[in-house]
Amino acid sequence: MGHRVSNTLTPDNAGQYIVSIRLRPGGLSFAGIHPDEKKRFFCEDIILDRKKTYVQALKEAFFSHAFFSYSFKHVFVLCVNRRFTVVPANVFAEKQKEELMSFTFSTSGYRTLYEPADDLEAKVVFGVQSDVYEFCARSLLRPQYVHAATRLLTLWRKQSLTHLRRQLYVALHEGIMYAACFDKGVLCFVNSFNYEDTADILYYTLYIWKQLGMEQLHDVLHLAADTEMYEKLSAELKIYLSHIQAVAPPWPDMPAGVPPDVMALFACES
Repeated sequence: MGHRVSNTLTPDNAGQYIVSIRLRPGGLSFAGIHPDEKKRFFCEDIILDRKKTYVQALKEAFFSHAFFSYSFKHVFVLCVNRRFTVVPANVFAEKQKEELMSFTFSTSGYRTLYEPADDLEAKVVFGVQSDVYEFCARSLLRPQYVHAATRLLTLWRKQSLTHLRRQLYVALHEGIMYAACFDKGVLCFVNSFNYEDTADILYYTLYIWKQLGMEQLHDVLHLAADTEMYEKLSAELKIYLSHIQAVAPPWPDMPAGVPPDVMALFACES
């Protein structure tokens, strides 16, 4: 995936970089960018030992790769899961965040966090495994915990402001599908799904489209997926939808294979 860390990053220049540690089932991605020089980007995927608990395997990965101990300009811990909910800012109360999460998900073994989504006038409440949170808090310098959906929603909202029609955005990566619909910056729908194959993705996409009453000939589907998946899905979806667009990377020389939420994070933060 993209440029490996060893080709770009050193202990001496680490303080110039914004980095993301993307926690996902079975592994993690470590990515970084120099805010003033977009070509100085790296993204390396690390597979974890599935025979061990996630936090045990995560510890081994940290101890095996020296770059995790470098001092960076800013560190994001990017949580990739379906444990999130979007709450309007005018009804959000921090003391109720546990109650909000337990209404939808079991919170046993998870720490409930939240972050602002100011452009949406909302808060994103999400969960991260407690032992993973505590390990990252001890091992990293002032990490900021964020959810994968938050930066996707922020970026998609901004993009939707330039369109007159409703826009359905779908991001796919490693079995998780994030979907949101915007109408000129107004969030109309957001949800996430697990998928096993393209049939699942087609079903969820077309079901959302139908439920929202989107127009086949005018509204637009934006699809963030790897090249093979995009071509396969778009060929099927063109039977039903007139306007399908690939989500472009935030800058032209972004390497292939970077997860959509990592791209959105750096697009919003750099």
